[in-house]
Amino acid sequence: MMDKPPRKRLGPIAANALPAVADPWKFEANLCTPNARIVAEVTEEIDVNLWYDKHYHDRHFIGDKNGKRDGIDMDVVEGLVLRSIKHLFLYSGMFPNLHFINHKPTSRATRLVLQESVNGVLLNVVIEVHFVKISLYEITVKTAMRHDEFDMSDNQYVIELDGDGALLKKFENKALRLICQF
Repeated sequence: MMDKPPRKRLGPIAANALPAVADPWKFEANLCTPNARIVAEVTEEIDVNLWYDKHYHDRHFIGDKNGKRDGIDMDVVEGLVLRSIKHLFLYSGMFPNLHFINHKPTSRATRLVLQESVNGVLLNVVIEVHFVKISLYEITVKTAMRHDEFDMSDNQYVIELDGDGALLKKFENKALRLICQF
């Protein structure tokens, strides 16, 4: 009888050679419990219509008694507003007493100040957010100004973008008070 040559060993299989197969029946920890199974992942879409109030438009293109306002170009303002949307919804959900989103027309809607440092000077953008329908919101830019000493109303809220994070502040008793940092 002939002997077969020994089988050539290929060595161990590399750990990253095959993708891991998720066990759909596995129970694991989530934020609620140590024993849960994921059954669905859903991505929800929310549409936002961005509007510019005539006041902002005039300050940008015409100016006021001090002339045209520098640093409030539409692309810069739009970028700040769009990057703030997730923070706006996050803080609205975290703090049920904060009402950033206007649901019914009123004589004085809630306004919010968005801030971000641009070239060492604070860009301040005042917006109103209105619910239109379950997946549609309107955001209107009321005014914008690049100024470190921006005048705010008492009890007005501020979302300041700071790199990847954001600060939620409230202006009360002539001072900004930090509420939350995310």
